[in-house]
Amino acid sequence: METGGNHVMRARILVAALVLSTAAASAHAESVSHYLGRVVGGFGAGVGQAAMQPIADSQPQWVTVAPRSKTECLALTHQVLNRAYLRCRRGWQEYVRYDAAGRKVVLSERGIPSW
Repeated sequence: METGGNHVMRARILVAALVLSTAAASAHAESVSHYLGRVVGGFGAGVGQAAMQPIADSQPQWVTVAPRSKTECLALTHQVLNRAYLRCRRGWQEYVRYDAAGRKVVLSERGIPSW
């Protein structure tokens, strides 16, 4: 009959043999702990990216509105040559973000930088 001490000793020897065989098999490959760290880290990064995407999408950014043709700009300003016409012809940039409903919110506007 086997005592509790012998059972624990056999379990420890079995675990040690398993660890050694795994270590020997992966001697030329990545270490087990490094591999597991990469797997867990990759999973965590994917979850983090998915969670942060809505926040990233709502961050303000500059968007360029391209210059339009003379005909389009005259139609928009009802044939009047004014500041709106010039802005339309030159194009502009808007500092925008999107609200929870997906609507564009213009925070600021500026001309297209000439650098």
